[in-house]
Amino acid sequence: MMKRGRQSLRWAMGLSVAWALWGGVDLPLWSQPEQVVEVTIKDFKFVTKQGTLRLGVPTVIRVKNEDSERHDFGSTMFEGIPTQVERDGVVVYGPGLGGVFLDAKREAAIRFNMSRPGRHEFRCSIHPNMTGELLMLNVEAV
Repeated sequence: MMKRGRQSLRWAMGLSVAWALWGGVDLPLWSQPEQVVEVTIKDFKFVTKQGTLRLGVPTVIRVKNEDSERHDFGSTMFEGIPTQVERDGVVVYGPGLGGVFLDAKREAAIRFNMSRPGRHEFRCSIHPNMTGELLMLNVEAV
């Protein structure tokens, strides 16, 4: 009897996983793998490493300031969407965050779930000539 109960439990768990994978259950944001963008600030330039970025997938932008001066990483792409910024062990969360200021040799992580496709510019408000961009694609376009 014990063996039959275990088999039923395994079958039910397998069915639950299959149902979730086929879209029957919306998985929470934190259970999905993140797509990562690495942005390094060096010599007053943004150097960006990114793969294909898809809409609706949790995204983290890791920004590292390697310069000896303070910089800002900000963008309108975060407007109106829940965004989380983690810097120096402090996490700030909300729909109105525009970016993060980084002192020399510091880094931060910005987490969000983009819902608007297109090219999204980011900039340093302290040094207006410093700009970069991310390209967010529809899943169907990939």
